[in-house]
Amino acid sequence: MKKVLLTTSALTLLAGAAAADVSIGGYGRLGVSNTGSKTSNYARNSITMTASASTDGGLTLGTWTRYQSDTGSASATGVFAGPKVSISNGTMTLSAGNTGGAVSATAGVWGCGAVMWSCADMASGMDWASTSSGGAGPNVVRLDMALGAASVSISGGNGNDTEAAISLPMAGGSVGVGFDQGHAAGSEAAGADSSWDATADATTSITTDSVTGVFTPGKTTVAAGAKQDQEIHLNYSGSWNGMGVGIRMSQGGGKTGYVGSISAPVSAGSVYVFAGKNMAGDNKYGMRYNQGLGGGASMHAGVTSNAGATTVGAGIHFGF
Repeated sequence: MKKVLLTTSALTLLAGAAAADVSIGGYGRLGVSNTGSKTSNYARNSITMTASASTDGGLTLGTWTRYQSDTGSASATGVFAGPKVSISNGTMTLSAGNTGGAVSATAGVWGCGAVMWSCADMASGMDWASTSSGGAGPNVVRLDMALGAASVSISGGNGNDTEAAISLPMAGGSVGVGFDQGHAAGSEAAGADSSWDATADATTSITTDSVTGVFTPGKTTVAAGAKQDQEIHLNYSGSWNGMGVGIRMSQGGGKTGYVGSISAPVSAGSVYVFAGKNMAGDNKYGMRYNQGLGGGASMHAGVTSNAGATTVGAGIHFGF
């Protein structure tokens, strides 16, 4: 992220704010993929804008939005995402707007094993609230708290599911547990942001062995009289003998989804392998090779099988 520090007399007059810290950064992507007999090129640019200010009383106020366009979605001509606004005292943070719910933020259930075509290594139907990179977003309200070594989040409001999650260190890694109340039994998400995407927060993050994901809002629209259900999400991520290991599991409505993954250094890069089933019972597995190219750029190539559909592709990501 490129940061520009702006301190002006106008800003200092705003509610005791001492200074504003404005960050503008993002990434670009270029790639090609093949699914069966169809070969497609892929291009995306994403520009993220964040700003924060501190009050004399020690509160930090922040805002976030993103401009994004890509050849693989309806936002090809470019759209602004809805904003997220937050206020924090260093121990607790309240966020509202286009931001993820508690499960998305804290349970550790994200994966993204594909190269540029969605997060195939997800265990569940992705029904929790999550940030949109090209729309209004879920308008969720979330409270994050630090309790010793643990991080706790609760969220809901404005038609979103009620969610709670906790993450804490354990056995050389971290364990996350999430709860989602209000999930429509048997439903799947109404469409993911076909992404090999950035975090749902104010920064963009990509490494040579892991890519986090952002989806379109996951809040459920439930018809009158439809059955409501709960989902439980479990995650462990850590390291073993120099390799990264992960297990993600989701259960709800009598269905269980699970995915195991391993990442390991290979030659000048790393390999990420995953396998499992989603909550609909579909097999999903794949492998991705990642290699840093220097200067903030990285190369990715992989193959993914998701519910019988196989996709092969490669691409380049660069941040700025």
